[in-house]
Amino acid sequence: MKGEGRMSEAAGRAELERRLREKGLADDAFRQRLLEDPKAAVEEELGTRLPEDVRVVAMEETADIFYLVLPSHSTEAQEAGELSDRELEAVAGGWEQASSGFPTEDRCGCAL
Repeated sequence: MKGEGRMSEAAGRAELERRLREKGLADDAFRQRLLEDPKAAVEEELGTRLPEDVRVVAMEETADIFYLVLPSHSTEAQEAGELSDRELEAVAGGWEQASSGFPTEDRCGCAL
């Protein structure tokens, strides 16, 4: 089904975000790195480099500030160099790099 791939991508991204939040709560040094240089902290956690044109933004909520992040509903994000949920999931999973520059599930060779 068409919607299943999208749901799987969202689940992978949600899992990555959950892992980063949990580590940020448990590890003060990692939390500080996330706030000071979020892209480098995420790359370190994933064990791989993100594309140069991808930005990572980390913000710390306070009692009087509420952040709401809306997902992109167009291809503009991909054209701007942002990773799709599937690409983020692949990087987080440590899959082998395919010729396109992004890891692919079919080259993983692991049981998912």
